[in-house]
Amino acid sequence: MEAGQTAGERLRASWVRRAKRIFLDHLALTANVTASARVAGVVRGTIYLWRETDEDFARGWADALEAAVDALEGEARRRALSGYEEPVLSGGKLVVDDHGSPMMRRRYSDGLMRFLLRAHRPSLFRDVPREDDKAVTIRIGRDDDAL
Repeated sequence: MEAGQTAGERLRASWVRRAKRIFLDHLALTANVTASARVAGVVRGTIYLWRETDEDFARGWADALEAAVDALEGEARRRALSGYEEPVLSGGKLVVDDHGSPMMRRRYSDGLMRFLLRAHRPSLFRDVPREDDKAVTIRIGRDDDAL
């Protein structure tokens, strides 16, 4: 017990510590400030005030966002490399096997693969041409109409 604190002040300080922990835990799972504030029972303005005035909380916020983004990156990598199961539909209806179980197909995300390659190897997979790229000119003449 800190000297000079009333029981009400100690209770409020305990509530604030708990709310901050709940917020940061939820933020690490979702990367969503609004939802995390709601789960913690705190308005967004208070959350931002805490971040501005409490260095430990601000560091916890940054760490929580890093954890959430790491999880997103891991899921993107999994979907790009291992794929994901999706039910087979035909004519808008679920296709089932002889036992009545839904037929599934494995899908892979080429878009996520491109995104991950651009993020981790931008020198090789960027969209903009490099300075040392040579321009190629193709001239199509009258005899090349069939192309």
